Amino acid sequence: MNQTLVMISNDETAIQLIESVNTKYHFHFTFKVYDVRSDWENRIKQNQPQLLFLDMDEMDRKIIDERRPIPWIILKSNFSKEELRQFFKKGAFDCLQKPISDTSLYYLLHECRADMEKKASTFHNESKSKVSNTSLKSNLAYDLIFGNVKNSKEIWDRSKWAGLSVVPNTAMVIHIDEFHRLTKNKSKLWEHTIRNEIITAIQQFQDQDCGEILPIVTAPDKIAVLLSIPLRSSTDEYKQLATAYGGKIKDYIHEKTGNTVTIGTGHYYEDARNLHVSYQEALQAQTYKFFAGTDTIFHIADLKPFESETALLPNNEIETLANKLTVGDFVGMGEKLEKVFDNVFAQQNVDPEVLKLQILDLLTTLARSAINGGAKPKDIISIHLQYARDLLMVENTIQMKQWFSEAMKQLLDRVLDDYNEAALKSIQRAITFIDQRYVENISLEQVASHVQLSPNYFSNLFKKTTGTSFIEYMTHLRIEKAKEMLTNLNQTVYQVANAVGYHDARYFSRVFKSVCGKTPSKYRNSLLGTQE
Repeated sequence: MNQTLVMISNDETAIQLIESVNTKYHFHFTFKVYDVRSDWENRIKQNQPQLLFLDMDEMDRKIIDERRPIPWIILKSNFSKEELRQFFKKGAFDCLQKPISDTSLYYLLHECRADMEKKASTFHNESKSKVSNTSLKSNLAYDLIFGNVKNSKEIWDRSKWAGLSVVPNTAMVIHIDEFHRLTKNKSKLWEHTIRNEIITAIQQFQDQDCGEILPIVTAPDKIAVLLSIPLRSSTDEYKQLATAYGGKIKDYIHEKTGNTVTIGTGHYYEDARNLHVSYQEALQAQTYKFFAGTDTIFHIADLKPFESETALLPNNEIETLANKLTVGDFVGMGEKLEKVFDNVFAQQNVDPEVLKLQILDLLTTLARSAINGGAKPKDIISIHLQYARDLLMVENTIQMKQWFSEAMKQLLDRVLDDYNEAALKSIQRAITFIDQRYVENISLEQVASHVQLSPNYFSNLFKKTTGTSFIEYMTHLRIEKAKEMLTNLNQTVYQVANAVGYHDARYFSRVFKSVCGKTPSKYRNSLLGTQE
């Protein structure tokens, strides 16, 4: 045990003697000396010594008026009886008259060391007893909320051993609002700090009628609280009193920590063996904050059971939404999503866990459609995993709206990026195929088959990518080729028509005129500057 001994003195003889005895007899004090005229008071505060020697031959007696939490010894050449009485009255551990003998100093240091060890031992035992008591309370609380105790006498005995004057009869669940937002990208130590601050506030909460409060952590963001509600004459009175306690605890937590909490409260049970039922009721009650909001109190007696069979959307609606995503109908997808928002978030009495499962199922369906629409599976799977994990942390409808909006945007962006890339490659292949075989009477079905797309999908994709239909593109390509050939006077209009895929010269002329505003002959004459 390495402790510090500080001496305030200019007496070299006394300083050397104390240093010598400390070393010779292995007291192992860290020995520090400060001049009586130095700023020794601040140095003592900085060093926090365990033993202090004050040389009063050169110091003002007023310094002893300050109460010191450590043993302090007065050194002086001469003491009057009145001085000795005053020094001990002020709390001095001992008074030594100079010159000091090494024997008296030896016994004094032994006595100081023994006193320090005794105090340390007492503190350790008190701390150990406190820890043991806290452990008994925690173990009892866990066994009560999980229904592990079946004997009333055992509950009563364990309550007494834990230092409780009354047995708990009501359970609450305190949910730390916005916990996952507060701890996102933070360390586990940060999470523990938030929980510990709130638990400390709960333990410090005092109410003259409430008795002992037992808080225990049951989840990263949840703290179960067992308390004893005083005897009342009706169930409604128990509910009102429990709600009042919850309000006081909630306000106290906010005052002490700055955090808001939502509290669910179960029924009062005279038989503590039923506290696990009260705990389950409290858990259920606090889930209603998903729709009703946070920073509030819910008592199970005031709540209607959730409907667990409600379907968010008919299957045909989900199928339509998925199909629009697959074919790249992003405008239609956006319109449909607005209806999804309206239907999903109009729900007010659906079990939040059931709601999340249905939302997750919708996300999975849309992720599959995104892959079918050409998005890269690796990217979509990564997005799905991320948002499926984040959905578990959603605490209310506001957060769910934000979550749903972001998840859909991620899917749409990914599909759009990959859709554009895949579409461009498909259309480039199709255009190359058309350029090579435009003379032939090729059909849309033939080109679609060449790029391995369905005719309808290819038709839509071709128009979105090129801005024109397949027929229009073929027509303009043939006419542009014909315009080039018409500059060669050695070729007749009939030959040009055949060369670009038209076997009927009159039909070729009608098409050419509809595109260029002139017949092929007039177009050639205009190039030559000939007027008819």
